[in-house]
Amino acid sequence: MARELEVHDDDDKPPISSGNEGLLLERRSYLQMAGAAAAALATGATGVAAAAPSGVSEKNYGNVVDVVEAGADNSGGSSIEDVVQENANDNTLLKFPKGKYAVGEISLSGLKNFAMVAPEGASLLPESEGDIIRVSDAEGVHIEGFDVEGAARVIFYAVGGENTLKNWRVKESMSEDSHGAVVQCVNEDTVLTFENVDFSAGGAGTATWVRPPIVGDYPSGENVVEVEPSGTINFINCKMENWNDEGLYASPHPGDTNVIGGRYANSNLAQVRVGGENSLVKGVEIVCDDSSKTEEEKNTRGIWMKEGHKMTVEDCDIVMTDVPSSEGAIVNGTEGGEMHIKNTRIKVDHSAVYPIQAKSPKEWPFRAPSQDSQAPSRKVVVENVSITGGENAGAAINISRDDSEIRNVCIQQESGEGIQISGASGVTVADSTINVPEGATNFSSADVDTKNISESGSCPVPKLDGKPVDSGNLNSPSEAEGSRSRRSDGSELSNTISIRGANGLASYELTVDGKLESNEADGGINSEDNIKGSTAEGAVNGGVDSYAFSGEITGFQFTEGSATVVVNGEEADPASLGSNGKSAGSSESTGSSESAGSSVLSIRGDQGLASYELTVDGKLEASDAGGAVDSEDNIKGSTAEGAVDGGVDSYAISGELTDFRFIQGSATVFLDGEEANPDALGSGGKGDERSNVVVIDGTGENGESQYEFSVSGSVEKTETDGATVDEDDTVEGSTVSGSVYGGKDAYCFSGDVTRFRLSGSATVNFGDKSAE
Repeated sequence: MARELEVHDDDDKPPISSGNEGLLLERRSYLQMAGAAAAALATGATGVAAAAPSGVSEKNYGNVVDVVEAGADNSGGSSIEDVVQENANDNTLLKFPKGKYAVGEISLSGLKNFAMVAPEGASLLPESEGDIIRVSDAEGVHIEGFDVEGAARVIFYAVGGENTLKNWRVKESMSEDSHGAVVQCVNEDTVLTFENVDFSAGGAGTATWVRPPIVGDYPSGENVVEVEPSGTINFINCKMENWNDEGLYASPHPGDTNVIGGRYANSNLAQVRVGGENSLVKGVEIVCDDSSKTEEEKNTRGIWMKEGHKMTVEDCDIVMTDVPSSEGAIVNGTEGGEMHIKNTRIKVDHSAVYPIQAKSPKEWPFRAPSQDSQAPSRKVVVENVSITGGENAGAAINISRDDSEIRNVCIQQESGEGIQISGASGVTVADSTINVPEGATNFSSADVDTKNISESGSCPVPKLDGKPVDSGNLNSPSEAEGSRSRRSDGSELSNTISIRGANGLASYELTVDGKLESNEADGGINSEDNIKGSTAEGAVNGGVDSYAFSGEITGFQFTEGSATVVVNGEEADPASLGSNGKSAGSSESTGSSESAGSSVLSIRGDQGLASYELTVDGKLEASDAGGAVDSEDNIKGSTAEGAVDGGVDSYAISGELTDFRFIQGSATVFLDGEEANPDALGSGGKGDERSNVVVIDGTGENGESQYEFSVSGSVEKTETDGATVDEDDTVEGSTVSGSVYGGKDAYCFSGDVTRFRLSGSATVNFGDKSAE
């Protein structure tokens, strides 16, 4: 027998007792619903019970009963319990005409293919603040279209089929002895969906609590639980706000949990708390902007992965500005498994809140209500996420998880650091904009690869529009993730192109000679982007737009700015795509290397011997347009070193020239055939001040730490912040390698850090040299 227990952390106050401890579910074999009772998911206005018409069809039921014709009073004068109980049978639809119905408690047990629906909306008048409807052992039960004119709770336990509570609104705040709903979903084929359920009146308890289906007694200590096979729970376009204990408390559910659309706001502990095998939170608005809505001051999180194997947060808008205290807007707790955060906008303006925090994971085994096995992965992947606002808890992203990835993020905050990585190895930070005052990154006891980090730019803010979200078909297996996009007609588009905006605002136009559509497998496109036939127009600013297409790219151009372009998983030169655009060129080699980009830089040695260094943020190749480079000249990636003495060296470049300087002597420089001032090229020239600084701090008892990094400009050692200049640390072009043990190393550089790798426990701080 499954014993249902409410499980909280030691520092959490348990939910108020419901007086329902005796309602236990028996262990059952897998059951199929007798008939197609479930309706298609709709997207009516959230929180208005009568706003959306019923999706229930009478033809799916053998018996249809009008409850008023059966004797129910729809004026609210007398209770309807006896009429409902008499007619509540398998394969039956109870229709409630518009009106008011007095209700004590309706108990529905063991029903199959049953519905009670108010097609035009109806009001239930509870006689007390207890349980207004108690559904147990449900197999295909559908309840829809009611306003509760007062405060009363729903109990809904499902064991088979597809079950729904839809267009349900509680209009008064719940007192200290009740929650909005208590639910459970057991057996793998069972589905329980809450759609357009409005618990925004709040209360002293929990908006919705999902009971864990634990076998036997709850284990003591850190002993692993045994859980019943569990189904899928969906929360579609719901509202849960102003609850003193907790908002959506779904982490004890071992099966899949989908939270799609809706608003979760100003509740204690967590607005959305999930766990289980696989959880999805998509298109949700999370708002914590008024701490007065709850009486007690607790740890108020936004989205919390308390435990479980895998969770995805996608396309959410989160605002955290007024909370008593909080671990973060998005939190992966010590028991949480793998977490993916993508296409999401977060605003934080509070000194106690991390926009994203992933804590160091607890070692398995441990006791968690939804988990009877170890999570295969504990990494965190953050992609195409924007973080804005004023204050935070010290950093925009704080992660202590091995093998984590942070890509295409845009951070613009008025205080604190950008990204903190501590006690983690195999971490990647790439293709991101980090505009913060106290250093873009801070690595401690971490092994981190960084590349293409920009420290300037603006970032998108959350959009709170309250619109319902189309949930799709949550009850069928999802398509495998991959680079191919499957169209609604079943055909496949085998090519993909992604525009990754790590360099500020960039607008683009794209044309193909086949079919073109949004590539949802890689995040898709935004509402501001436009596809018309085989042509697309759009813009990125710290995020990613992704398309799937057939045929070939016939035209691509940036109409403003620039960004990284990836075709079929590999970075591509925008100039080589198609035949259009200000930087487009032929993809075939002409022998002159001009296909590398739209600009040619030439150094003419007409003033004696002159040696030079130059760096670009795109591709760099020798060009014979003005005179080929010599064998003594050297191109390494996006950096070139060479010398001229009476001759000409020429290079074809894509992107921007980020650094140029003469090491010895001087010469005449031409850019695209026109003479250019060397001092004005990139950030270098003779006036290169290398205004950025990085300090690798190995003081204290941290042991030896080894590091290696590269920049897009030039770099040299410095004694900034008490650092020492050591011969063992090497600078080769724009790449540095060295180690610290009990001291500090520092370097000033121009351009951006394109890659950073640290092995050891030193702390790495980036900043502006003038600020130092």
